[in-house]
Amino acid sequence: MGKILLCIKQNAVYILLAAYSLAGLLTIILFDGTGDDGDSIAHYFFARYAPAHPQLYLNHWAKPLFVVISSPFAQFGFIGMKVFNLCVSILTFYITFLTARLIGIRNPLAVVVFLIFTPLYYVLTFSGLTEPLFALFLIGSIYLATQKAMLPAAILVSFMPFVRSEGLIIILVFGLYFIVIKQWKYLPWLILGHIVFAVAGFFVYHDFLWVFNKIPYASLTQKYGSGPLLHFVYQLNYVIGVPLYLLLLAGFWSYPWRLIKRKATLLPEEYFLVVGGFFAFIFAHSIFWYFGVFNSMGLKRVLLGVLPLICLMALRGFNLLTEELPAGHKHVRIIAGSLLILYVIIFPFTRNPAAINWKKDMSLTGEQKLAKGVAAFIKENPGAPGSRLLYFYPYLSETLKVDHFDSLRRVDLSIKGLSDLYPDDRIIWDNWFALAEAHVTLEMLAKTPGLVREIDFTSKTDGREVRFVIFRKE
Repeated sequence: MGKILLCIKQNAVYILLAAYSLAGLLTIILFDGTGDDGDSIAHYFFARYAPAHPQLYLNHWAKPLFVVISSPFAQFGFIGMKVFNLCVSILTFYITFLTARLIGIRNPLAVVVFLIFTPLYYVLTFSGLTEPLFALFLIGSIYLATQKAMLPAAILVSFMPFVRSEGLIIILVFGLYFIVIKQWKYLPWLILGHIVFAVAGFFVYHDFLWVFNKIPYASLTQKYGSGPLLHFVYQLNYVIGVPLYLLLLAGFWSYPWRLIKRKATLLPEEYFLVVGGFFAFIFAHSIFWYFGVFNSMGLKRVLLGVLPLICLMALRGFNLLTEELPAGHKHVRIIAGSLLILYVIIFPFTRNPAAINWKKDMSLTGEQKLAKGVAAFIKENPGAPGSRLLYFYPYLSETLKVDHFDSLRRVDLSIKGLSDLYPDDRIIWDNWFALAEAHVTLEMLAKTPGLVREIDFTSKTDGREVRFVIFRKE
């Protein structure tokens, strides 16, 4: 019995990751959700259809490196994207565990529990979004730096802007880190990713500076509005949940506590890359949203990109509350630690607004379900050969089984496109994307000569109306 318990203890992290893998696969089988029905689907389409349209591998919005890495998985459909992000998550958890152990933070296995039971991260693992891969690159680069593998760390960081644009923030953090530790020779390597993709993209854009000129977020206009300066501080609770939020706050206090009370020293990788990286990320996004610049939408999910850093700091808080404050009280430490871990595990299953709503969060949205009815109508009433479909709602391409980038079959709905319609073209208008992105109203369509209104699809979801209206060009 003793040998069995010892074996379990020595392999606890692998057992935990195996259990998570099984839970993830069951989630993929039992739930049909896509994380969201906008960016998640769009990223999937870029990865799915890149082999048929190679220029998609170098689309700045889609993030070239993300497309390259995820494309093989996307060939198996959206389930392939879910499997991809599940694999990415498993690697992220393991490397975060290794980093915690390498930095010297006690109870490193707890950081895996924190990551697994972060509510929003679990939901968006089963999506086509880029945040999980960004988190993997981030913790991977910090792990390498902690291992003193500075060159591989710098190279990995240099490619992060091509997973998510916030990689530019991390490049600056690592640049400062290299300067402080006087490793100047690694600074030039931080631009390697830009050089590689500048050369690759030249054959598509005929511009070596496309990596800067094509950045989709380089705008100082308030396209999506703005909000409070502390927006992301408040929203973080709805990303990681109440128990981890409290542990994170304790983690912030643990650093001055260790320096003052324990006279402990911290590795520069922890206070520059972990703590500094987190605050740089939060600060940048807070400023962007406050001023409404760089196309910021104030989306809380962006914080998942630094989740490994959050959980490492939360682990410091966990140790402060369970080991350092109740020092010398063994039973108190054991009870406190057990209760905190139990709270983290149970929280995603509670009715708290920050927990997982399993029916809503893990299933198709009302729009997606209604889009299936739209697709069924189109399939039963196909247009003439050569006719096109014009719409902006991304998920329709999945329900219609249409190559999202085949301009001979499908075109983005736009005001300009209304003046260039072919006979038997169909317009599928929706009451969100068509308005917010294409800026096309029903009134515009009603006034467009030769358009016949065929059918309306409506439903109620979360207290609001979801609507699709199909028009046909005579």
